[in-house]
Amino acid sequence: MSSFPVKPLNLKVSSFTDTSITWTWDVSPGASFYYVYVDSSNTPVKATTNSYTLNNLSYMSTHGIQVSSVTKYGLESEKTAIVSQKTLLPAPDIARFLYGETYVNGTSVNDANVTNCRLYKKGESAALLTGTITAGVLRIYVLNNVNIVAGAQYDIRALDGNPNLPATVPGMITTITAELAKITLNNVVASSGVVSGTTENNGQVRISVDGVNKTVFTASATGAYSGSISGMVAGSVVKAEAKVGSIFPSYAEKVAT
Repeated sequence: MSSFPVKPLNLKVSSFTDTSITWTWDVSPGASFYYVYVDSSNTPVKATTNSYTLNNLSYMSTHGIQVSSVTKYGLESEKTAIVSQKTLLPAPDIARFLYGETYVNGTSVNDANVTNCRLYKKGESAALLTGTITAGVLRIYVLNNVNIVAGAQYDIRALDGNPNLPATVPGMITTITAELAKITLNNVVASSGVVSGTTENNGQVRISVDGVNKTVFTASATGAYSGSISGMVAGSVVKAEAKVGSIFPSYAEKVAT
């Protein structure tokens, strides 16, 4: 005589993102397959392994399942208790960030419950900074912060809930680099007095000759800059520095011929 199988044990959420949730449970002795009841549905989905994934979900949506064991004769165990999980916030869209800028800027979900975000060193879980999200607009104040290092990478996550409460859940990750501003300097001929090169679009470039600041050029919409400098002679060291915010974090040098 066939007996009813034991209901699955240790049903738990093993992973989840902004669009998916995966549950696992212990293998049930005698079970040929499992029935999964999704979001209190009375119509089960058949699972042939001790794992089940829901895909194509909405972010910040809650879903739960119950699971039962089924023998090859069709005998079904009791259902487990419901185990639910809320999906994460999606990864924010972050604008390109230049080292020296005042803010990291971007966009996230426009939701009354999403008011803050956090910045972490890449791969770490301890936040370095907390920023704001207002009507979906994300900003993190980073000016002169010693933790922001040129060339380093950072993870940014929007927060589902009040950042001061332990129940707050960080969302999916967007990784950025604190980039140095682009700067090039073409060969300089002292007799012509012309200094030219490229930098960030519409960026500013400070020109110095032999350590003496001469002038600041403003680049075009395509990043090209050019202008005449007096006082150069063959052998002069010409330096072009890209300005970002109030600092000049990157430069190029040429010796005038």
